[in-house]
Amino acid sequence: MSSAPGKASKRKGHFSDDSKRDKKSKKINYWKSASSTIHPGVSGIFVTCNRNHEKQCAQELMDLFNEEAEKQINFDDVAADDEEYDVKKNKEDVEAAVMKELAGLSKTKDKNLFTPVNIDCECVLFFRTKKPVDPTSFVHALCTHALESGTKSTRHTLRLSPVALTAPATAEDLIALTNKIIPLYFGGHKDDDSAPSFKFAIRPTIRNHNTLTREQVIQLVAANVGSRHSVDLTSYDRLIIIECFKNIVGMSVVPGDFEKLKRFNLQQIFESTEAAKDATSE
Repeated sequence: MSSAPGKASKRKGHFSDDSKRDKKSKKINYWKSASSTIHPGVSGIFVTCNRNHEKQCAQELMDLFNEEAEKQINFDDVAADDEEYDVKKNKEDVEAAVMKELAGLSKTKDKNLFTPVNIDCECVLFFRTKKPVDPTSFVHALCTHALESGTKSTRHTLRLSPVALTAPATAEDLIALTNKIIPLYFGGHKDDDSAPSFKFAIRPTIRNHNTLTREQVIQLVAANVGSRHSVDLTSYDRLIIIECFKNIVGMSVVPGDFEKLKRFNLQQIFESTEAAKDATSE
């Protein structure tokens, strides 16, 4: 007599032949229906993957993201809402607005919180996210869970790069984007000397883009962080991630444990947990 499998057994059989056969007829080809454009004003997650496995990466991440969303989001309190995430002027407003919205929402699990975007870039894809998913906290929690569990749940996925908000990739729009995002994580307006100070670093990634250089991005963002904060490339409290791709630029701010979480690289997280297991078993 067989018993109903629990969550742990589902994860264990994630790549088993039986699992593949059971799911084959039910699989949705997310990549075939993926949109092809990243618009300004959206949030999401850039993903790097193994060469020629973009389709497989999109599929496995849809499964992983939806599973992770069930851990992070109370669907008893969440209802469908197609409005885009809107960055507020300060962190308190964001938290208050989200809590108020979640309190009045009805139950649903069919929110389509993650939409794969086929951006026609080798080894890179993008997932657009919808609220209540916050890409930064979502990716951080997902990588933390991966590190703690040591369970390998993806084959082709490499690094996840959250994007809190996108904007047109111009110097003017990058400055405006910085002024929207930075206060949420750096304790208020850059000229408020009474607010706390942080050590920070900036990590730009530029793909298929020739408008802004790496040096320009760093200088523009650093100038708008504020003088009370100091640059520290190794022991930072906050890391500002900038993603320049074609005609858009995206930004997020992640905590100082970015290196501990292997720069949000799932493959490296799994390899490190395996290495740690081997070391303890010797």
